Amino acid sequence: MTFADVLQWCRQNRACARGVCRGKDIAIAHTDAGLPPSLPSIGEVFHWDLEIGDWNHYVSASDFERIVTGKMTVEDFKSTLRGREA
Repeated sequence: MTFADVLQWCRQNRACARGVCRGKDIAIAHTDAGLPPSLPSIGEVFHWDLEIGDWNHYVSASDFERIVTGKMTVEDFKSTLRGREA
């Protein structure tokens, strides 16, 4: 998965994602014209904060990669959450 993949996925799903790294956050939104400058390696992202409509939740880097690459849907991810988190 690349940051370009994340941007494309966000556009397709009208989503916003914020990658959390050591000392830096990377915000990518479906409305962005392009990627932010000076991106770190995507492997440096600890987790992602994902927002789609009125739903938002943190997602591990590995789960977000599964979502972006189509191996898991957002609904599949939500089914793993407990109670109010979903």
